[in-house]
Amino acid sequence: MRIAIVGTGNMGEAILRGLLENLVQKTDITALTKTNQSAEALKSKYGVNTGISISEVTDADVIFIGVKPQSMDEVLPEIGKYAKKDSLIISLAVGVTTATIAKKLKMKKPIVVRAMPNTPSLVGQGVTGLAKGKDALETDLVRAKELLSTIGIVVIVEEKLIDVLAATSGSGPAYYFYVTECLIEAAIANGLDKETAQLLVENTFLGSAELFKQSDDDVVTLRNKVTSPKGTTQSAIEYLERKNLRKIWTKAFKAAIKRAKAISKA
Repeated sequence: MRIAIVGTGNMGEAILRGLLENLVQKTDITALTKTNQSAEALKSKYGVNTGISISEVTDADVIFIGVKPQSMDEVLPEIGKYAKKDSLIISLAVGVTTATIAKKLKMKKPIVVRAMPNTPSLVGQGVTGLAKGKDALETDLVRAKELLSTIGIVVIVEEKLIDVLAATSGSGPAYYFYVTECLIEAAIANGLDKETAQLLVENTFLGSAELFKQSDDDVVTLRNKVTSPKGTTQSAIEYLERKNLRKIWTKAFKAAIKRAKAISKA
């Protein structure tokens, strides 16, 4: 299986590394970048074929598109010019629908799958959502899932839900880092030094995530097990409830979905 990766920023490089470590050989991959300098750097680091011309996707069975959404108008017609008619085209671009991708490729019935990985993919612990375009088959989804499972777990959804998935797992790491940041700041404000506060918060969250993963209990039950009646945790949670944190969180989530839909219409 020949694979081309067009655009090797953080996510493109994460996929490149995951594929090499788990599934394919160096000779199976061609990584395309903007400059000769970055192409040489990738070649030196990973030993894969590199280049700067999209014409090098000609022999690819699978083409990952890792460029920014605003670059898709320029890149897609070029890919459509050189790609094989049965190439599986996997887009990582936020907010760009499979219908838009198919139209701009200017190919007859292109096989398009939309992927939404998140940043933990950089350490092989990602969550990726997949949705297929109208001319892609279930077998194409299976192949895309196999490839992207090299950077974490993969969930398949209908494309109409991809923006919801993006607001959940795509933006999710930022939510985690934001809450972590707030808790560290609160601990420091109440007397802990930064190093101790960060150690406590980081490992508390990591341990809690592992407990959630391994436990048969749902998240509400696990929370209740920590929340003793009339205890300190209950006091904190009751305060958050009085401030309508759930409502605020729902509104923030909807804002992320709204923005994703706006990008897709731009």
